[in-house]
Amino acid sequence: MIVLHEEGQVVPAERRIVVEPEGCSGQSHIISLITNIAGVDDDSSFANHKMIVPEVATRIHNGKTLNIPLEVLWTRKSAEHTPLANHVSSIKKGSYVASEHTPYQHGGEQSWNFERFELRKMVEFGMQSRPSDTHSIELMEMTSNAIDSLRDIIRQRAKRSKPLDKSNRVNRVWAQPIAIVQGDAVDMMLQRAWMGANSGHSTKSKVVSCHSPLYAEVMDEFGLTGVANYPVFMSTWWISLLMHDFDDWRQDYLAILDYNFFLEYNLDQVTGAQFLSPLGKDMAAIWDMPELSNELQIRRSHMLCSMAFFDLKRRHESDFLNQDTDGRTVWIHKDRDVWRDFKALDSAGYSHYFSYALGAPGRDDMMLAGLVNDWIDLGPDLRYQECNQSVFALTRGSLTINDLTQCYERTVWMLNASFDSEERHVGYNGIVGTCVWQLGNHRHDLWRYYSLAYDNCSVAQQLDLYKIANLADCYASDFTPRTLSDTKVISLPRKDYSYHVRVDNFEHQGSIMLHKTVCDAVKSKLIPASVIDYQIILPFLLRIGKIDEATFMRYMDRRYCNHFADIMRSGHADGFSHAYARAIAALVMEGWWSGIYFAIGIGSLIEAQPDHIANDRPH
Repeated sequence: MIVLHEEGQVVPAERRIVVEPEGCSGQSHIISLITNIAGVDDDSSFANHKMIVPEVATRIHNGKTLNIPLEVLWTRKSAEHTPLANHVSSIKKGSYVASEHTPYQHGGEQSWNFERFELRKMVEFGMQSRPSDTHSIELMEMTSNAIDSLRDIIRQRAKRSKPLDKSNRVNRVWAQPIAIVQGDAVDMMLQRAWMGANSGHSTKSKVVSCHSPLYAEVMDEFGLTGVANYPVFMSTWWISLLMHDFDDWRQDYLAILDYNFFLEYNLDQVTGAQFLSPLGKDMAAIWDMPELSNELQIRRSHMLCSMAFFDLKRRHESDFLNQDTDGRTVWIHKDRDVWRDFKALDSAGYSHYFSYALGAPGRDDMMLAGLVNDWIDLGPDLRYQECNQSVFALTRGSLTINDLTQCYERTVWMLNASFDSEERHVGYNGIVGTCVWQLGNHRHDLWRYYSLAYDNCSVAQQLDLYKIANLADCYASDFTPRTLSDTKVISLPRKDYSYHVRVDNFEHQGSIMLHKTVCDAVKSKLIPASVIDYQIILPFLLRIGKIDEATFMRYMDRRYCNHFADIMRSGHADGFSHAYARAIAALVMEGWWSGIYFAIGIGSLIEAQPDHIANDRPH
């Protein structure tokens, strides 16, 4: 069922308006239901869904696709003549194959059992003063919490007849219907979704390659090839490098370890098979690099724990792929810290965890990389019933505009805390890197979502978005939001940034206040002005009415691949210095402070339609 509040107010449960769609299936019933509730005419603009907007990857590539092999046996130019390059070369020549004892060859929960034993052995018999021991103990706790939570979800989904049974709420996680306010901005967007917006078609793409000539130049310039043709791997050949755990080829080794989030979660089993695929054999051989330092071996073991989780999640989602979703059900968690660890596992940064701050700050940072990604996926995650949607976890399933703004405010407070801490810079670079990845991965349709809900930026801008707080400051253990009174506020050295951008043969000039670090980075050519135009100026011009939605979308779609190429080139040309990372971080935070990500989240609800579990990725 869906719980409706009276407009604009959160009211006691006994006074809520309740709609019971149970036992009714089919989109036509949902349209009728919403029409009756809200007085929406079937002939209104909300019901005009004749024109289908293509998926984002189809639009930006004009319908052209190109399949490229997932080649992993290569290194970029800056890593030539290094131990890693020599190792990869020996694999290509056939003179090196992975040992049958390579940890990589243990898959699924077998991998978790193996790595848990190995890590405990390292801790128990190692020097107790090693920092790796504390990181490994924390990581084992996080993995155990995540796998236990996932098993709970699997058990409940298996009860097809009573998936929303309230008796499930004694568990650590349970499913329940969303709660909304009749007539607010969220309700209006959900009405459009439930009435079959875009004729029921999603504009979120699956994994595709980028064949833009400009990006091809970037790849050739820096020696990127194979999997780097696929923009989702920007997470490895841009985010991993931005995190800057090391200053040499070891960072490239971590980038290759990070492949496995995408390979394990998006392909049917890369690891653990007695009969590994050619790709699996290549990956196993790279992982089995001889004479690895103790630290790299520990990082490899950490990543294997992450892969064990994703193997279980992928298998589970494949098993339930044919199970229908209603676009209105979310998963709720009982305990804040157990949920945080579950989300941390879902964020796939385990090869870098050794560089994170110890304790709650590091675990928060790992979680935050997932939380920022969940804000732009509210609608798709309802559609495909994502079991680890962190915004819905924090709002306890409420999609009222009041509860979402409260959650957005606290999300930004947590981002401020990480941004303001030098100790947390590796973790924070992973968070902001995720935000940039969203804009270029050829998968998420962020700017379409923004164009549908940009007026909600003003709602976010009325919030107090400059406080500094961690997860435990923001929420009690049962997810009750906490109010902060006397707390530190982030320092914002802003200055005038002059822009001059051409949109559809019209010149737009003016100035906007931006973080000094961003302004200085453009002036020194550390970041090209085109990146600021794309991420800040065009959304701003739409927001203040200088351009309309159609003009905005034409520009963003036409510039999409160029922006992706600009980001990739700027990072590799600079060598991913600390100054570059700070400029990128400040640029991303300007997007959060201006409410861009709040608008994207609201707009994404256009995707909240019935579908199937995990139908947004191949199985």
